[in-house]
This record gives sequence, C-alpha cells and structure tokens, in this order.
Amino acid sequence: MFGAVLTLIGDLLIGAGEFPEGADMISGYFAVALAVPAWRPAAGGLIGFLGICLEFCALMTICPLIRKNIPACGRFYQLAMYVYLAVGGGAVHLPCSVFLWLYRSVTEAAGTEAAYDITRRYIMYFVVPAAAVFAVFFIGTCLVQFIAFIRGNTPFPRWYCVFNMLVGKAVFNGVRFLGRSALINGIATSNMSLSAIIMFTALLHGWRKYVSRENF
Repeated sequence: MFGAVLTLIGDLLIGAGEFPEGADMISGYFAVALAVPAWRPAAGGLIGFLGICLEFCALMTICPLIRKNIPACGRFYQLAMYVYLAVGGGAVHLPCSVFLWLYRSVTEAAGTEAAYDITRRYIMYFVVPAAAVFAVFFIGTCLVQFIAFIRGNTPFPRWYCVFNMLVGKAVFNGVRFLGRSALINGIATSNMSLSAIIMFTALLHGWRKYVSRENF
C-alpha cells in the first residue's frame, strides 16, 4: 500500500497539468513539461520507480491464491510479476518522466522544434518497446487474476474480480473524456497507482473475512 501511494505521488508529479485545447496525448504532456518546474518530472520518476518496486511485494501475495487451483496460471502470474518488477519502474515509469524532462531541457537549449523531434524519437525507440513488453505481461496477469476470481478459484467471492488493475486502468483513463484540467490529467496519469490502492485496500479488507489458514 505504501508503494502504491508513492507511485501515486510520482504519477501526480508527472501528469497533473492542464492540456492545451485540441492537444493530443503526447503534445499535452509536452505542454505540461514546459508549464511545471523541472524538478517535478525528475522527482516523480524516481518516487514512482521506488513505489513500483514496493508494489511488487504486495502483488506477489496474490500468486498463491491463484496457484493453488490453477497451477499453470499461477506460474505465469509469478513470471509476469518479475517482469513487472524488472520493467515497470525502470523501463516504463521512469522513462516517461525522462521524456518530459528531456523535452523541457532541449527546448531551453535548442527550441521546441528540436525538442519535439528528439523527444518523439526517444519515445519511439525506448519507451514504446519497453511499454509493449510490459503491456503483454501486465494484461496477461490481469486477465489471469480476473478469470481466477470470477471462476471462484480463490478464497475470495467471485465479485472480487472487479478489484483488478486492468479494470481500474480503464475506469480512471476514461476520465479523460471529462476534460483537460490538471485534476483530470492527474487522475488519468495515475490510473495504475489508483487501481493498485483500491485493489490492495479491497484485498486487505476481505482477507480476514474470506481467507483463513485452512483454505489458504
């Protein structure tokens, strides 16, 4: 939970900024990079990196719940969590803060045209490939978890399937349709950390009620 809160702080430091009218996602974040102090993306990237590493410890506690009744899915979940630890913080979250810092730095040194070109190439060459690898395992893990819960293969009730980071990600990303304000962009950028906080809270709340030493 502490790790998820740290990740939330990091996400807000990176993404809580207003998008200009008509800006696409990348251009909107470029505008945020110029509007906020230079320390914000740097601090947000490092704090979020630490938070994601700590989240790994909590996410691994879900693995035994799945592995007991569906061993193959449990092994995949465990593998995916190691990918989450290896890639999520250092190769996805931190580079997302780097591209904001990079855009601002190059803009100050060489102008927005050079900054736009260099930062777009950085995103395409480094951020996108790492994010694609992360997405395969993240989505697969969330689907395994959702199926295990909804089929009743864990000690928790089937309806606990809704406490899933992929479900939360879709919900919190959906707030982008409500506007471009700093609050909305902050919430949307924090979609995974907010989802983790809700999921961890739900699992902690239900642990003593639904999970005993006998059925675990």
